[in-house]
Amino acid sequence: MGKNLRFVFLGIQSVITLLLSITIIHAMVSSLQQQQGIWSTAQSHLLPSLIHLWVALIAALLLCFFYRANIGAEARVLPLLLLTLSLGNVKILPAYQALTQIFIISPMTISVIYHFSLLFSSFLFLASGIFQQTINPVKLWQYSFFGAASALMLSILVPVSVNSPSYLWEAKVTNSLFLGICILINVLAVTTFLIAMFEEHFSRQNFSRCLAFILMIVGNAMVTISQNTLFNFLGLALYVAGTSTLILVTRTYHIWT
Repeated sequence: MGKNLRFVFLGIQSVITLLLSITIIHAMVSSLQQQQGIWSTAQSHLLPSLIHLWVALIAALLLCFFYRANIGAEARVLPLLLLTLSLGNVKILPAYQALTQIFIISPMTISVIYHFSLLFSSFLFLASGIFQQTINPVKLWQYSFFGAASALMLSILVPVSVNSPSYLWEAKVTNSLFLGICILINVLAVTTFLIAMFEEHFSRQNFSRCLAFILMIVGNAMVTISQNTLFNFLGLALYVAGTSTLILVTRTYHIWT
């Protein structure tokens, strides 16, 4: 991935983060002006996404400018991965529209974007695990294109119950088959990193890097899939720990050139 393209992804992610942050803050302010109890419900749905957005953006900035690693495979995936993770926070738009009565895009469009982000980010996590030691840029882009096309097609075709009560607060996966596919891909991604942890040429740096990705995968899944407040904040803790570890343990060699 060329430097210019990495900065394009970073710019797009920054715009998405700012727009969704403004949306979330506006929704929180609107919830304060409504009946008692709405504020706490809104906060439990909106606050995790706000934190998730800014953690992803800060991680993207740090990884873009200061990333160090003696292998560069996952570095070529991370800018697109972090952008895709940020995009998944469109899931809060139903809550915004319910609280403010301002309709930005249709529930089905929100659903397609959310499902696409969830599935494509799962593909990219798996790519980060598969292409760890060496990477063929052509194969990576072929894989990414296939993953994006498949994710978009399935996101359009998957049945969604946008009229369910829980969907009025936050977009979610209502189809068990789609959810199972996402979970399976994430499990495969975790498995590849677990195997890489204990490869023949073991190193502390490699172990820590693989652990960082595992924490990111598990934490992100808990934030994006579940609507449970406890799961969301526990997932955020794991996600922050993973991104922080990834930055801290891969500082030795500069590969962003």
